[in-house]
Amino acid sequence: MATKELAVHEKLEIHELLTLKTSCATKAVTMLELVKDDKLKSLIENDLDNSFKAIEELKSLLK
Repeated sequence: MATKELAVHEKLEIHELLTLKTSCATKAVTMLELVKDDKLKSLIENDLDNSFKAIEELKSLLK
């Protein structure tokens, strides 16, 4: 599949999503250290895994 060049507004929207995802992941990492409940800790870890994957995908779109 050929890669199509993104329009400026699309790049800006991806950058905005990347900024939001990074901010959320940073907060989750911080909260993970404070959480004592194992079930909640597991949910946050799962969310972090998904967030890191999403961040990498968004970064690859901007290259």
